[in-house]
Amino acid sequence: MLTLTAAPLCAHVLYLAPRKFRVAPGETLVVAVHNGDAFPASEDAVDPKRLLDARLVNGASTAPIGGFRIVGKATEGAVLVERAGTQYLALRTATRVLELPAARFENYLKGEGLDHVVAWRARNGESAKPGRERYSKYAKSVVMAGTPGDGWSQPLGLAIEFVPERDPATLRVGDSLPVRVVWRGKPAAGLQVECAWSAGGGRVAGRTDAQGRVRVLLDKAGKWRLHAVAIERVVDSAEVEWESYWASFTFEVR
Repeated sequence: MLTLTAAPLCAHVLYLAPRKFRVAPGETLVVAVHNGDAFPASEDAVDPKRLLDARLVNGASTAPIGGFRIVGKATEGAVLVERAGTQYLALRTATRVLELPAARFENYLKGEGLDHVVAWRARNGESAKPGRERYSKYAKSVVMAGTPGDGWSQPLGLAIEFVPERDPATLRVGDSLPVRVVWRGKPAAGLQVECAWSAGGGRVAGRTDAQGRVRVLLDKAGKWRLHAVAIERVVDSAEVEWESYWASFTFEVR
């Protein structure tokens, strides 16, 4: 586990950017891993060694995404899409530890809507202390091969993930996408969900309700990204005080 002292690697959203969101069965799909806040561009390439459990999931069928290499500011791999239907790409990163100066840690918490952590630090006299955090990131994307299938409703069992409650492959401009955020298999309530679209823009879509649900209005055509961050206090570590779990989900609106 690597300890870092610079902010950007923690502040950036990691997400999957397939070369196509619609492919033909039997086609090899190039899958890029992007890191950064300027969606859909990537600002930093990710070391392929940090990418774990990269796979394509179609119902009970799983295929590994392999051959990752750094290409410019992105990291690219590929997978053979053998079957038709709506299916998911997913991966996680190896855990890292980050220490931020107090002001930068507080700004990061506020930016991600983690107000309860800001309040906890204030109540416990830690607002002026550096933030020591362990974090990992969980990226998910949906693609369609041929015709839609029913695999879109399947959670993948990631530590944290967006689970759509409507087939994302059928989305059109003006639709709303209902999603649940699931954290360690349970609804993640009160998380700030942010969305960004490829035409250039972003906003806070809302906060998840008690069932981990939020509805995202899709008012632009093109590529979309959702992300959310869950965090908890760590009580059994001399290395960190907090652990965060980052979720991202990318899809296309036609």
